[in-house]
Formats: sequence, structure tokens, C-alpha cells
Amino acid sequence: MQRHAIAPAALPGLAGTPIAGAVRAGERVFLSGASALNPDGSIAGIGDAAAQTHAALDRLEAALKEAGGSLASLTKLTTCIVDRGYRAEVYAVIAQRLPEVRAVSTGLVVAGLALPELIVQIDAEAAIPSSPPRHTRPYTFESWHGQGFPWQGSMVLATDEEFFLRGQTGAGLDHSGVTAKGRGVADSAAQADLAMANLKTLLDEAGASVEDICKITVYISDRAYRAGVYPMIGKHLAGVRPVSTGIVTTGFARPDILFEIDVTLVRKQGGQPHERLRTYHSSAARYGTQQQPLDCEFCMAVVSGDRVTLRGQTGMGLDEVLYGAGDAKAQAQVAMDNVATLLSEAGAGLDDVAKATVYVTDRAFLADVNAVVRERLGDNASAFTSVIIKGLASPELLMEVDIVAIRKGAR
Repeated sequence: MQRHAIAPAALPGLAGTPIAGAVRAGERVFLSGASALNPDGSIAGIGDAAAQTHAALDRLEAALKEAGGSLASLTKLTTCIVDRGYRAEVYAVIAQRLPEVRAVSTGLVVAGLALPELIVQIDAEAAIPSSPPRHTRPYTFESWHGQGFPWQGSMVLATDEEFFLRGQTGAGLDHSGVTAKGRGVADSAAQADLAMANLKTLLDEAGASVEDICKITVYISDRAYRAGVYPMIGKHLAGVRPVSTGIVTTGFARPDILFEIDVTLVRKQGGQPHERLRTYHSSAARYGTQQQPLDCEFCMAVVSGDRVTLRGQTGMGLDEVLYGAGDAKAQAQVAMDNVATLLSEAGAGLDDVAKATVYVTDRAFLADVNAVVRERLGDNASAFTSVIIKGLASPELLMEVDIVAIRKGAR
């Protein structure tokens, strides 16, 4: 892997530690979350959503240039804003800076970013393939769903090694709007059912399949919706067993969206199926102190060629016991113990980590959790992203860390 330390921001708890602006492994570029936070801790464009968006894109552009690419290399944008009211300003800048790129996208409203003054963070994915990317269902809007800004993108972007899918919600593929506009659990189930059906349709059109899925990241706006959403995921992904991360977020692009799912899809290497380690059924797993009858099949790690993708790790030990109740720092230590064990079982190590993404449920936890994760990565300058969210799978869970690693060599 090539690690490019492009003026990494001084995130809370990470002063003086190595963070890469970009990590390139083959065609894939893993990027640190980009915001208006400068390396010295100052913030560009305080109070100005457009200026902060420009600053975030400037940081991404610099990192991609060092990795051999440009903003045109962007394949997926996960845009986190702290208030839906900033959408028009933020997305107008993105549309201006990324003409004809047609990256896929997911839009989230989150509880907070690294500092209270930050408005937007772009957690982008990129690839520098040997052949041009292929787009499935490209689209252009002069005013995105009447929200006052132009937008263009595609539903799927395919490269030589990977498929990137737009975050799927309970909206029709014809852009006709969201189904089941109530706020009940049954409405969340109906939205999830449509989203998963749409996902299968898009994968088929792009020449992919659910067997290519390595990871799902599930976003809901209320923890109660887990009971409606996950059985639908289990129905549509029966037998696939991806790794997963579940996030309770403040909101989405529109108030009537209750659910959104992101998927990571890697092409099979040499026609061989992905290796799925420590498979389990969610109804037999514990989330915090409780079991939740969700009827889904998952695993703890997926090995796809030289890439290892882990389930989001929390203070739940691999023995299904919650450690560090009420202590986010202690939970982070357990999470990183789990990461070390799972990577070892997959033939990798902490020095192989390409990107770490930290979620915390309170700003007060951010510095300690960041510090624990970075300390355990040692001298490994991985890409790094931090987000403050509304909640996790259970109230007892205070943090979660996502890890992607690139093995030095096949086992």
C-alpha cells in the first residue's frame, strides 16, 4: 500500500499521530474524512456551509493528486451534515466541483462532527482503474427533488475491481419518491423491503450479484426501526452473510426517509467466492446486554483477495459479553482487541489497516476513542474518519469502529 499523508487534520485525541490523507492499494484509494478542519486545529469558513464544502473538497483533491488521481477519481460520496438546512449550499458546491463525475452518493444528517463549528464532512471513496468506470442508470436533475440545487450521479459505478452503489432507501428507482411515509416500524419494514428489492435490480443491471457483497452499513433514524428493517435484510440476503455495521443517525436527505443501506461490493478474485469468517445468526448474538430477534445471517470478517473487511467492532467481546459498561474508552480497547484477533484469523495484522472509521454516541467520548484506535494502529498511517452519531444497536454501546485492511500477501 502507498500511504499519502496530505496535511491530515488534527482530530480530537490524535495530535501528533500518523494519519494518511489517502491510502492506495491497487486501483482503490481509501480516503480520510474531509472537512474544513485544518492541521493546526483551526476551521476554514466558520458559519459558511459553502466555504466549508470547498475546503473539504480541496483536501480530497490534494490527497487524490498525491495518490495519482483527481476529483474525477471519486466513486462514492458519503456526505455528513449537522443540519438538513445546509443541504442546498453543500450539494450545490459539490455539483459545481464535480462536473460529469457521476459518483454514487449517500446523504446523512449526523449528531455532530469533530468540532462543534464543523458543518459538513465528506467521507469519500475513490478508484484509479486502468479502464473508464461504467455507470448504471446515470441521472441529471436541475433541482434535486425540488430542493433547489442541481445534481447528477448514477445508481451504480463499476470499476475493474469493485462496484459502488448509491445508498438505497424506500424510494422508487424512477425517482418517484418514498413509499410508506408514516413513522411506524411497519413503515420502516416497507421501506427496507423496497430498498433491498431495488438493490437486487441494480446489481443485476450492473452485472453484479448479492454474492459480491462484503459489507452492509445500515442507517436508521430510530433504534425501534431495527425490528422492521433487519428481517427484510435477512429475507433478501439469505445465505450471503456479509459483515455489518448498524448506525442510528439523526436524519436523511428528506424527512420521510427512515432507512438507508450502503453496500460494499468487491468482484470475486479468480472466480472464487469471498471467504466469510465466524458466521453467525443475528438472533443468537447479543447487542449490548440483550438479544434481538432480527433473523439475519452475518459474519465477522470477509476476505476478498487481499482485502479484509471487518464487522463494526464495539465493546462486545468476541465471547458475546459486553465489557466497559458506561466507559467508551474501555469499550474501544475491547473493540480493538477484537480487531486484532479477527485480522489475525484472516491472515492480516494491525499494520495492514488501510482505513479506520470511528463512530461515537457523544462528543465527550471522541478524543478517548480516537486515541485508543490510533494507539493500537501504531506507526501505521491509515486513513481515518470520525463521526458523532445518534446511537448504535443498543443504548449500552457507546462506540463502534469499522476497519478495512489490505493483506501483504495471500495466506
